[in-house]
Amino acid sequence: SSLKFGLCTPELLLVGGSIWWWFKRKFVGMVFGLKLGLKKSQVHPPREDKQEGSQSTKGALTVNEFVARTKRCREKGLEPTKPELIAYARYLGIDPIADGDLMWIADEALNAPLPSEWTEHHDSADRVFYYNVQTHASSWAHPLEQLHRDTYKKIVLFRSGDLSKEDQLKKLEDMQKKCEQAEHEAHKELQLWTEHTDEQGQKFYYNSDQQRSVWTDPRPARCHTLYLQMKALRVMGAHCGQASRFPEEYSKNLLNRDLGLKMPLGGGAKASSRKNDKFSLLEDDDDDGFGMPPKD
Repeated sequence: SSLKFGLCTPELLLVGGSIWWWFKRKFVGMVFGLKLGLKKSQVHPPREDKQEGSQSTKGALTVNEFVARTKRCREKGLEPTKPELIAYARYLGIDPIADGDLMWIADEALNAPLPSEWTEHHDSADRVFYYNVQTHASSWAHPLEQLHRDTYKKIVLFRSGDLSKEDQLKKLEDMQKKCEQAEHEAHKELQLWTEHTDEQGQKFYYNSDQQRSVWTDPRPARCHTLYLQMKALRVMGAHCGQASRFPEEYSKNLLNRDLGLKMPLGGGAKASSRKNDKFSLLEDDDDDGFGMPPKD
């Protein structure tokens, strides 16, 4: 982590370290130290007509007001009521009567973390919305909302009876291979990210392979996506009487231990007090000065 010189005498190392410390204090904090890399005036809520459920009727919560309130309540250890969760499930396209065993998808959607290019904000009415720092676009819908909708549709279609037993087993085999590949890629990718803190105390995340920094931790969203794949495969396999290679405990142990994340998964899981994600990250003491905060 020290600077390298052609002639590494103690005096040169001392001078080199002092120069780097001065440069980092004077320029890095000045150029890269802005929180989120955004000015408040740059972030605006989406147009009212862009997202179904973003406009409230008198006496009724919008979806975005409900999500914002649920986040605040879960920080205090409170869960949404059953009628509220059912209403949210219907919003996602889930039939809580016919597919009551799939209500976990709605719970996971409420706990979903953000991908690295997204940040969370609230408008003047305290409705949550999301901002993409790359495209500069705002959205009422959570970036992973469609993933949960698709997970539900995939399971329902599989259980609809349209597929023969042979086709179901073939589909399960294909999904198993995809899940194993996703597990391998996730394990490899997540080891490359480390957590750091800039001069203003703002945490950021650095990928040593890509030489890239982001404000939002990319690891929770990656793990959340993998967990959904594993659980969907498990549910579909159970429908055919097939044991999954990814049982519940295996999935938790993999993501908790092997990928270095603590995940309170499963029904009724409480969100962590940390804003924007449901994962409590292990402490990372590897702050060797190599990671630079994201650019403005």
